[in-house]
Amino acid sequence: MKIKSIALGNTEEAYVEERFSDGVNIIFSDDNNKGKTLVMQGMMYAMGNLPIFPKGFNYRSNYFYCKAEINDEEIEFLRRDSSFLVKRQGVQYSFDNVTELKYFFVDKNIFEIPQISKDEHMVIADLNLFYELFFIGQDKRNPSNTINSGYNNKKDFINMLCSMNGYPLIDMEEITEENKKRIQQIKSDIVATKKLLKLFKKNPDVSGYVDKYGDSKQFDAFRMKVKKLYDEISEYKKRRNLEYNRKEKLESLVQELNSLNREIEQGNVVCAKCGSDKIIYKNKGMSFEVSNAYVRKQVLSSIAYQIAQKEEIIHEYSYKLQQLQDELKKILQEVPVELHKILLFSEMILSEIDYDNKLKKLCEQLEELQANDKNISNSEKEAKQKCREMKKDIVSRMNKLYREVDPQGRTFFDDIFTKKDETYSGSEEQEYYYSRILAISDYFNHSYPLLIDCYRSGEISSQKEDVMIKNFISRKKQVIITSTLKKEEYTAHKYDQYKGNANVIDYSDNESSKLLQPQYVAQLGAIVESFGVMFED
Repeated sequence: MKIKSIALGNTEEAYVEERFSDGVNIIFSDDNNKGKTLVMQGMMYAMGNLPIFPKGFNYRSNYFYCKAEINDEEIEFLRRDSSFLVKRQGVQYSFDNVTELKYFFVDKNIFEIPQISKDEHMVIADLNLFYELFFIGQDKRNPSNTINSGYNNKKDFINMLCSMNGYPLIDMEEITEENKKRIQQIKSDIVATKKLLKLFKKNPDVSGYVDKYGDSKQFDAFRMKVKKLYDEISEYKKRRNLEYNRKEKLESLVQELNSLNREIEQGNVVCAKCGSDKIIYKNKGMSFEVSNAYVRKQVLSSIAYQIAQKEEIIHEYSYKLQQLQDELKKILQEVPVELHKILLFSEMILSEIDYDNKLKKLCEQLEELQANDKNISNSEKEAKQKCREMKKDIVSRMNKLYREVDPQGRTFFDDIFTKKDETYSGSEEQEYYYSRILAISDYFNHSYPLLIDCYRSGEISSQKEDVMIKNFISRKKQVIITSTLKKEEYTAHKYDQYKGNANVIDYSDNESSKLLQPQYVAQLGAIVESFGVMFED
């Protein structure tokens, strides 16, 4: 993947950056607030990253564009608020949110986004988590956690690395614990069933026994488990119904646009109030002039893809619903023994022979679960060992890179993330992120660029910076880094020594806190309109 150009702005002011090279790019200035962060964040925001813009910047009202080369093909992204347009191989796709965009990336093999275990479900990693592999923004940095922490955390990031490295996509700890609980439950059931058999032989009248255990903790556990399944089933039904409704709306829209097409072919359609022959289709943050045949064709093609995507999601939800309903049915058929006693004795269904059979089945289940637990334990040990080896390797690379930059430094990394109460001062944080992003890149040898906003500030000496830049150059991949220089060290020729090996872009002449300018509006407008979108406020 290589970034080719970016653009951002609105109908009054804009900015376009087309000077990126395939190698190392150094964007620098003599002061802050020259627009470096807007460019870096805008680039990633266009591709679905969370918005982390400078305070006071109204990103929702602006267009964001990024052109990238991914897997040897040129792909263009246009975003406004939560709406996305993607152009690839002459086909345009439209998405209403980041989740739809993420599934598109996976479906079309644009990015190899790994699956992780999250909230007891296997899910495709969020884009903001995935992008942290190769993008470090200036703001919200937290060496003890992910930058965009909230829904995602450092455990998710480590799980993602493990998944990328081919480890089993299973949260072994949770499964093992669940298996152990089930084994314990079966053992309790066996003990209780033996007691019942004993009671049968001694005294058929067991009503007192039922009264004693009828309100047991086991019943409460059963009730909570059933409730949880009911809630999950209800949630997936809501999600599926939502996708059904969205799909139906899209299908209705296709019919309307096709009908419009027929009407236009037969004659002109004009507005009764203003007399205009322009017909506009609005999709959240973007507007399309569908009276234009080419634009209409692109819109219809994009909607067709969305419908197909919705059908896949509906199928996925239906499959999950069936699994949950089957699990609920099974639980209701094989209720915990204490509840089973209440139901069975009240109806006088089972006999002593039935309990003999029940005991036999329980013993078979126990034997099977114990064997599975052993296998899971072995798999867990193997996965944890591989994860430890991976982390050890990455951390070793981090320390090596750090020592190259700062031989006299006192910092020593013992994990990919720092401890919660551990803080960095001066240049240490920048050295940490430099070491981490480069170590991960070296370990996986991935094809993504390295993007670091504010990879250095005044605390980083020129000597340290020289080592960093030379290391970036040696990787033979695209790197985009930004730097703010001290007034006394600033010169337009600061990075001339790297000419031929690095592309140097000076932002010092930019007006402070005023990157967007009127002279770029026409260029941005042409980009927006190339997507068939009306360039408007």
